Amino acid sequence: MVAYLMRRHFAVRAEPEGLMLASDVAAADTARPASSVRAFGLASDGLAGSLFSLSARVMPFARTVDLDDDQASFDAAMAAFDELQREIKQAEDQLPLRVLSLHAVAPGLRYASVVPPKPASDDSYVEPLHVIVEFASSSRWPDDIAALHKIKSAFLLRLAEAYAGLHPEARVQIVNRFHGRGAADGLVTGVAPLLLGSQESMDYESDNCLDIWHAASGLTFRLSMLCECEGELLAKKARDLRLAPSLAAHAEAVELAHRRWVRNHVWRPKHHRQILDLCQRHHPAASLAIRLVKRWLSRHMLLGQPAGVSEELAELLAARVFCDVSSSAAGGLAEPAAALSGFVRCLRLLAEWRWSEDLFAVDFAADSRLLQTSDELPAAAAGDGGVWVSSGMSAAVAETLAHAFDVPKRKDCVRVATADDPEAVWWGTVSPVLTRRLRVLAAASLECINGCLAAGSDAQLPQVFTTPLTDYDFVINLCRDVVCRKYEQPPRSAFATTAK
Repeated sequence: MVAYLMRRHFAVRAEPEGLMLASDVAAADTARPASSVRAFGLASDGLAGSLFSLSARVMPFARTVDLDDDQASFDAAMAAFDELQREIKQAEDQLPLRVLSLHAVAPGLRYASVVPPKPASDDSYVEPLHVIVEFASSSRWPDDIAALHKIKSAFLLRLAEAYAGLHPEARVQIVNRFHGRGAADGLVTGVAPLLLGSQESMDYESDNCLDIWHAASGLTFRLSMLCECEGELLAKKARDLRLAPSLAAHAEAVELAHRRWVRNHVWRPKHHRQILDLCQRHHPAASLAIRLVKRWLSRHMLLGQPAGVSEELAELLAARVFCDVSSSAAGGLAEPAAALSGFVRCLRLLAEWRWSEDLFAVDFAADSRLLQTSDELPAAAAGDGGVWVSSGMSAAVAETLAHAFDVPKRKDCVRVATADDPEAVWWGTVSPVLTRRLRVLAAASLECINGCLAAGSDAQLPQVFTTPLTDYDFVINLCRDVVCRKYEQPPRSAFATTAK
């Protein structure tokens, strides 16, 4: 019975050959359901049967050189974050305002970082885990931006003193992105950086953070403060400055500061909750698939660069294959049950999706429908592309989705929309040049995977995670033994070319 079911649903042939009767073999091959697994969702039954060997072969690329159990690392980080919340709550008596909650926004705290959270060490750089602290509202906040930032810094200093007093074994330090330690870390940890802009725009931003080295876990948490009135002040000041044409440059600086504030304190916490819920509902398939996609992007030097793919955008690309319930409803493939299946389906989307003609949308509600139903990738002409609309969306949001990708305004660039972000402005777009490179690399990776399946060998699989260097004018080779981020690399055994 097991041999029959494996052959019928997974096209896996039982050994030895005489284990099944000829009539059972014929019945299994002719009665295979449309939703059965066919080599990661690629429409070629002749490639089936090698699913498990490739899955085991690709998993080392989701690991690092010094961590054998990445799941334990994520669980330990989540437990440490819960413990940090309790410890911060204990310090409330020494703070001017009550702590409402702590909002995690780091990929490592939603099972989505390429490298699992790692305790700090002296010989390596460890990315801090970014957390936003929300205090109770108050009517006593000043109306001046500069004064507000000084009070926020005083809050962080008071929080540092209170935490250090309760936990003397921990280490605390105030850092700033523009000055001193932490100046090169980017806007916040694990995100695509925004352009710094002018010094004038920096004057309207507060980039002071509190780094806490958690003694029990060894992890480093970076705390920033959420003050809702700050966003309202920035928006109001930008509107007032726009009334004077001579202050247009000044208004642009304030608008940039306001956009950064909204991105950090509104968009990222909401995105974090959506991805965390996805990984917990589909864990570990969704988590590993997202990390494989990010590893693939990082190995091709396209992840997190100023002109590259942001962490959030990469997570949305991978989340689409788990949230798209329209294919299974139409009799096509169900949601991926394995990480490699989700990874390969994401590569297929990057290779074949027509960004200039069809809207790429992710609906985390998991209750969606397509205006144009199809279990294949959209193949309609320009102007007839399918728009993915959640049943819970209002008519106004659905109309915005339908018109956000109007033909005259479309460009061949990666843009991902969601119900909360129908115009795809949260995480920006990927340039047309980089979009074409993503398409070429994804197609080449799929061809390599198909070749491995056809040959019955995984010897060439490491090429999927190896970027070509022939187009560069020169290449700088760094010594792996002295690089402070060497622990982030996959183990050398992942690149072994010995066929299995």
